[in-house]
This record gives sequence, C-alpha cells and structure tokens, in this order.
Amino acid sequence: MEIRKFLADRTPRFIAYLIDIIPIILLVSAFFYFFLGFDEVLSRYLSRGNDVQPRIEFISDRNLIRNISFLIWVVYCIVMESSPKQGTLGKLIMGIKVIDQEGNRLSFSQASLRNLGKIVSAAVIFLGFAWILFDKKRQGWHDKFQKTFVVDREFSRTF
Repeated sequence: MEIRKFLADRTPRFIAYLIDIIPIILLVSAFFYFFLGFDEVLSRYLSRGNDVQPRIEFISDRNLIRNISFLIWVVYCIVMESSPKQGTLGKLIMGIKVIDQEGNRLSFSQASLRNLGKIVSAAVIFLGFAWILFDKKRQGWHDKFQKTFVVDREFSRTF
C-alpha cells in the first residue's frame, strides 16, 4: 500500500485548520465578551492611555481565550477524527482525512493520543506543526508520535 501518493497537501491541511479554529475562537471570545466581562477589559484596554494595567488584563484574557479555544479544538478533533468521518468539518470540506499507518480509521485512543500530541507540537513555538512543511511524509510531531497520516479522501486501503 503506497500511502505517500495520497498524502494531503499542506495548504488544504492549513485551510481545514482555519475552517475549524476560527468559529471556535469566535464562540469562546463571544462567551468571554458577553458573560465574563471581556467587554469591559477590552474597553479599558482601548482607552488606556499610559496605564499598563489594562494591557496586562487584556493580554491575560486574550491568552486565556486562545488556550481555551485550542483545548476545545483538540477535543473536537479527537471526537471527529475517531468518527466514521475520519476528520473535522474543515477536513471534510477540504477533502482530506486522518488514517493510521495501516490505512485504517483511528480508534478513540489513537485520536486522543494524536491530538494530545498537538499540545506538544504547539508548546515549542509551534515547531511541531511547522514540521509538516519540511517532512517528506508531511507529518507533524503529533502524527509521528501516533504514526498517523493526513490523506486525500480518495485514499482507500483496497485500491
């Protein structure tokens, strides 16, 4: 089985990520804005003048929104990549899916370990994601850890 000729291009992977993460960030931001006082933090930040405290509060909330959004995205990816769809909505739209080294759908535990590996990929200045740009098999660290591949939807074990 030659998985290599079915590997998904880097651009569709990135666009799929954007399709998935942008709505999550917007929802988490809206929740913070309407229910957790981010509107006031943002207002103080935009009219802060020389006061540094509003900037500190804004950066703190912004980082919290980013981190919560990332964790929600990881959980979402676990559920969707272990489902019969084998990928998130973004991956479905872009015509790609995630498989194991045998060409099979990921189990829930495989998808969990793969996606928890994204935390490691992100922790080192996102180098684990950038790795996809240079790797011959187009694998990020999280793919290498679990021996997974992102392939075109046309990939089938029985070609």
